[in-house]
Amino acid sequence: MAMRNPRLPMLPGYGANPLIGKTKFGVRPVFTSIDKVNMLVDKATEENYVPSLYARKQAPELPTWIMYDKNILRFEAYFQQTLHEMRSASSVLRKVNIFFFLEDGTIKVMEPRTDNSGMSQGTMICRQRIRLPHSYDLYYDVLDLNIGREVTFHGKVFKIVNCDNFTRVFLNRLGINVPDPLNWPDAVERTIPKEKPPKHRPFRQFLDFDRQVLRFYGYWDDRGSEFGTIHTLEIHYFLADDTIEIKESLPPNSGTEAGPMFMKRMRLPRKLPDHVEMTGGPLPASYSPADLSIGAVMNVFGRNVVLTDCDPFTKEYYRVTYGFDTFVPLATPGSESHCVSTSVADRQLPPWNGYGSYADSAENCRTVEPKPVHGDFMKFLHKDKVGFDSHNLRFAARLITDNPDDAGRYFIVQYFLSDDTMGIFELGERNSGFKGGKFFRRDKMYHPDVDFFVPNEPPSYTDKDMWIGNELVIRKHRFRLIAADEYALRYMELHAKEYPMANVPLIMDKIRRTLAGKENGYKDFVAKYMNAVLPHNKDLMTMRCFKQALKEIMCEKMTEHEFITLARYFRGDPGQEPSPRREMIRSLVFTELTRGLWDDRARLQEGLLHADEAKLGALPVPRIRQLLRAHRLPINTDLMDCMLGVLEKDDDCNIRYDDLMSFLDFQTRPVYNLAEGDYQKVVRHAPPVKFTECKQWADVDTLIKAGYVNWSAFLCQLNLEHLVKDPQP
Repeated sequence: MAMRNPRLPMLPGYGANPLIGKTKFGVRPVFTSIDKVNMLVDKATEENYVPSLYARKQAPELPTWIMYDKNILRFEAYFQQTLHEMRSASSVLRKVNIFFFLEDGTIKVMEPRTDNSGMSQGTMICRQRIRLPHSYDLYYDVLDLNIGREVTFHGKVFKIVNCDNFTRVFLNRLGINVPDPLNWPDAVERTIPKEKPPKHRPFRQFLDFDRQVLRFYGYWDDRGSEFGTIHTLEIHYFLADDTIEIKESLPPNSGTEAGPMFMKRMRLPRKLPDHVEMTGGPLPASYSPADLSIGAVMNVFGRNVVLTDCDPFTKEYYRVTYGFDTFVPLATPGSESHCVSTSVADRQLPPWNGYGSYADSAENCRTVEPKPVHGDFMKFLHKDKVGFDSHNLRFAARLITDNPDDAGRYFIVQYFLSDDTMGIFELGERNSGFKGGKFFRRDKMYHPDVDFFVPNEPPSYTDKDMWIGNELVIRKHRFRLIAADEYALRYMELHAKEYPMANVPLIMDKIRRTLAGKENGYKDFVAKYMNAVLPHNKDLMTMRCFKQALKEIMCEKMTEHEFITLARYFRGDPGQEPSPRREMIRSLVFTELTRGLWDDRARLQEGLLHADEAKLGALPVPRIRQLLRAHRLPINTDLMDCMLGVLEKDDDCNIRYDDLMSFLDFQTRPVYNLAEGDYQKVVRHAPPVKFTECKQWADVDTLIKAGYVNWSAFLCQLNLEHLVKDPQP
């Protein structure tokens, strides 16, 4: 810059212009400190620059790009683009999304993509800081964006009509009032006079209804002609161009040589003209969706086609478009007297000869080329072993025989839900003379006294026959199911709709109908066992007394499995002894923790205390699961869910983390020994899954000896108090 001559007065015309001869007018870059971070800016207007989001000298200690990382304000807006090349409209409405990034004050404008819009959509303005109109050093900030305002970005005026919930809450916390959302204006301003009829646009119809086909089923009765018959037809109406095609459904082995296409795809006129002129003119009126319905008759070039039914998509289309709600299919007349059968008769297979399975023999009889037998894949997919869910029901059984040596033998009956097969194993006793092991290999077990050498497979035992107290005759051996493992009982209770013996409402309804059918039955029943409750707790009753009460009123109408279901449902033990299931899961968890060399209980307890801000002593289940994963417990998801299911919970179903820490403390807490029924100071690892575990299953007698039932809850669910009250005079 040229220095001014101090001798010249400071008047117009006496000063030298420093811009004369200068060709570059770029702004000199200046480094300055913004939020304690050195950054390159266009121009440092002040010594200490702070973001415009905060008042001067009140910026947070952390930089904004850390505090507001991934925090974005989202606004919905629109702008109108003029269309000079179209006569149908003067402008078109284009909807956009405006994103304001709080970390650096940048703005990004995107237009959502619309199929077949004919416009280049997507990112309209890339992420950048946008200057205010008619300003050089001022940029758009969070205070300049709100619902109802118009903003100008690079010459385009955007009208903001809405924002998301995060944006509304953020602006409200800043003290900015956010108005209610505005309605979108009409997308296109029409300039054509309203009195003109709308122009038919086939391309628009093609875009709206492409690949949408109405499917009807019908017939054409041609029995009036020589060798005529009833033709089963399938009518396809294409909504994209109002064309129709008709296909004929030929039955197998019908001997008909005609092609399957009854009418090629075309516009079907409602009425044929008297004569055809080659000079052109308006096309005759063709069939539309309004002319088609169940029971309608179509004139297909002189052939009357009756519509009898339609597919679900067609029913939904007519329900939405025309408001139809009733779709009653029509029967095809004369189908029973048709000379050609429309279905293939079932093939009669020869009786089973004893080689292979029934399915294998039937497959070899159906085809010359042997093919492997395919089972029910969907059942196998849903009932196969998944994690700890084995889908195998295990029951303990004994032989029903007059031989005392055989009566003392102990068997395990295992039912596989994936393929409806059963396997029977024997647990050998020392010095009993029986070795034990596999008694019957895994196979389908058929009912007794059935004829095996028949074409169709005889009935076999299913999972509905597996319940405690039932007797199974398997290959001339009579077994009685005396107990079941925890998984089998729990699985049947969770699927109570499939297993009536584990359905508590059905069992209670059976007891309710029995008591209501007797005169003063419920009153005598309650009065007799009123004094059988515990003296220190009037709500509890011993399991033995409870079973005696049920046997007295039900006699032989209740099975052992139904009684166990009620005993488990109304369980009312004081809870002094630890649950065997809890200790077994605890042993599994300890095995996995030992294998993974995990020993970080102190850090886990610190994390639990830090997460419990209210100091309630309990945390929600998702939060507990998140903390366990954060502290890298080497257990899988299924075992973690089992562990969380046996922990103590408060009234809000939150887990008490003190019980969790006690559950994971394997050095000081004693372990309950399942075999001896007492506490043991030695930590026991989880044993491998063997059939010897079944000896620890609780028989019915063992369950009755130790246990209590919530008698008050049982009477409350019976809901028969109205039978005790005296009738009003």
